[in-house]
Amino acid sequence: MNNISGKNYMEMLEKRIRLSVQKEYDNLCGSNEFIRHKFLVEMPPDFYEFWEFINTLKKETTKAAALQHIETVFQLQLVGPFEFLAGKFHAAKIGEPGDYLRHWRFYYDPPEFQTVFVRRGSGVHYGYWRDIPQDKEKLLIARNDASGCEFDFIAGNIFDAFLYYLEHDFPATPFNAAQVAATKNLVKQYTSEKSLELGQLESLRTDRNKNVVAKTLHRAGIVVPFDRKTQQGYRPLQVSDAELKKILALFDRKDLKSDSDTAKQAVLEKLQPIANAANIAVDECDFGSALELGIDLFCSGHKELHMLASSLLVPAYSLLARPQFIAIAKAHMERRNRDNNLSIFDILN
Repeated sequence: MNNISGKNYMEMLEKRIRLSVQKEYDNLCGSNEFIRHKFLVEMPPDFYEFWEFINTLKKETTKAAALQHIETVFQLQLVGPFEFLAGKFHAAKIGEPGDYLRHWRFYYDPPEFQTVFVRRGSGVHYGYWRDIPQDKEKLLIARNDASGCEFDFIAGNIFDAFLYYLEHDFPATPFNAAQVAATKNLVKQYTSEKSLELGQLESLRTDRNKNVVAKTLHRAGIVVPFDRKTQQGYRPLQVSDAELKKILALFDRKDLKSDSDTAKQAVLEKLQPIANAANIAVDECDFGSALELGIDLFCSGHKELHMLASSLLVPAYSLLARPQFIAIAKAHMERRNRDNNLSIFDILN
């Protein structure tokens, strides 16, 4: 009887825990706090304004239908936090914390990047770029096609990003030209009525470039506090980007490909002194050096370097007070996926 009673008690306790977790989740779904809690970032004002605009394009429709309308007409999926606003997370099963951080995170997406647009059936995706997790003002929007690690800044707000998509990534035809033109006019009309400023890319990019200390392999650069008088905050790596690429190219040498352990060892032997120097730089408050090398190793795409990349990114992000990026990087490298369909709903539904 005691065993049965104990078993019943544990089942009851587990049920209460599940109910408590579900209640907390339901409460989160009741506000935009869900986004900060699950994705570890807050969205800028233009994100919410764009959602309001999207819901004006098709009258008398549900929020979820607004997403479907944009996807059907423009082959553009609004993902991540947009799916929360559309209510898609409300009825989904509860996932592990890492599941939310990997939601629509493409293979080469660094922690600073958050996808919000995906061209349906492709690796082309756009997202907000944050150098600091808490930033939610004057963010740049970058583009990547999932074929490599380089990112391009294409807009200073999400309305301009949408216009860029219609101009450059939407496969226009004579049959949809009129609708594209009409939608562009609606964007301009809406932003004018709301007094929203467009065309901010160059000024925002110029302002950010003043604080970029290293370009890195993704070419978007990294931003860390840097005192130009004392030169504290960043010091260059022991090798140039070109030299680092040569070291990483050892993975692709034909004579080493047949033996992955040999290739890995050859690369690590050359990388270790560079990593050691970056760690010494961290000890001397030049946190940007470890961040640069950690990002570069991540951008190489070689999973064999994840452990070394983590050993650099964790202390760098920690000392830069960016712990959210630690969680994102760890979750991503734990299950890094080259697929183009990266929706959490394939797991939760």
